[in-house]
Amino acid sequence: MALGTPPAFMGYVGFVKFGTSLVRATSCDIKLSQEITKPDVVDSRFDRTVYQLGPQIVEGAVEFPAIYDSGVVGDSTQDIAETLYRRAVKRNVDGKLDLININVKYTSANASFSYPNCLVNNWRFSVTQQDVVTIGVNVIGINRVASSFVEPTSVPNTRIVTWADAICNIQNTDGSIDITGSYVRNFNIEIANDAERFYALNGQLFPQDIAPRKREVTGSLVFMGRMPGLANWSETNQDRCTEISTLEFGYSINNPNCGGGFDVILPNVVFQIEELSLGNDIFETNVNYHCFPAGSLLNGDPLLDAIQ
Repeated sequence: MALGTPPAFMGYVGFVKFGTSLVRATSCDIKLSQEITKPDVVDSRFDRTVYQLGPQIVEGAVEFPAIYDSGVVGDSTQDIAETLYRRAVKRNVDGKLDLININVKYTSANASFSYPNCLVNNWRFSVTQQDVVTIGVNVIGINRVASSFVEPTSVPNTRIVTWADAICNIQNTDGSIDITGSYVRNFNIEIANDAERFYALNGQLFPQDIAPRKREVTGSLVFMGRMPGLANWSETNQDRCTEISTLEFGYSINNPNCGGGFDVILPNVVFQIEELSLGNDIFETNVNYHCFPAGSLLNGDPLLDAIQ
């Protein structure tokens, strides 16, 4: 039987949903993959005669611009940036993360899949002057199921969040440092859960479970010129036995009719000594930082309590 030739489908007919929330993605490479290796064996032949199947792995990344919600997007009014942030940080008493189902439609011709019980392993937020606010996630799943999806019920037009809407403020609780986004040219943050797959003799090539390990919250800022106050604070890290700095980030707008604002204040942020370099372009300094939320005096999970 002839298999026929598939027609040329354009990618814009597809979509990706986290739960019921549609993401207006700029890229999505969530996929199922499997490695096949050919071990060296002694078998009297100069061609390889054996092959080995590796585990079936579900993983990938999704990037999308932050947007203002002006109505129902797909089947949900939730702000997807905050939704995925919560999925990346909210843990139960055993340190497990809430899982989420991801549906990806590539085309209508047998190329739609559901990835159930996925874990948000990495969550990223970045913004550069004269550019948009970008959100990115890396996910790990258990398996893949062929599915069929109907089109989103509604996809209204809305504005993308730009650098002019971004929030970026650094403060010390003793008031010795107060830096606003007026001096920041680039900001990024990443929450990494360092998740691991666990396999068992369950008759499957898929993992039995996935679990996050200790998380890391890191990032960097690029300043226009040099910030002497922050530089001096970093150089005197050894003079303190605890950290009282906070870093606020997110985006907002003054129009109350625009939904989807996002604002987080990170506690206990330790800044590294600035990185300096000289060139013919504008003079900038780069400062890396690390957040230690477990040392916060806030109740519950500091990264969740930090949402404004």
